[in-house]
Amino acid sequence: MLFVVIGVILLVMNWTGIGPPAAWNFDLLGDMWKFAWPFLAAIIWWSWSDSTGRTQRKAIERMEKRKVDRRERAMEALGLGPKGRKSRHTGANDSAVRTSAGALDQSDDRDLARRQDPRL
Repeated sequence: MLFVVIGVILLVMNWTGIGPPAAWNFDLLGDMWKFAWPFLAAIIWWSWSDSTGRTQRKAIERMEKRKVDRRERAMEALGLGPKGRKSRHTGANDSAVRTSAGALDQSDDRDLARRQDPRL
């Protein structure tokens, strides 16, 4: 696409009389190659890109990225995404804190027992 844009810019510069392309002519043996090279480069680039499968790979990658993004948005809208998980687990009933060993801290265990049985 970049080559096509360069070619169009060169043509516009010639037609409007701006810069060095204004002096170029369209004679077949003259300066025609200066206008044609960006378009020929674009044809060569697209031919190579299609023949190696690069174009199809890029299209598939874009589709996969869209699918992943759409799934993440849907999970967050349902409250199952990373944002939803954090907000659900910070409630008042989560007083039992796990230590680095993975066991419940004893002071938190006593607080939990007091809440369950008010006589303690």
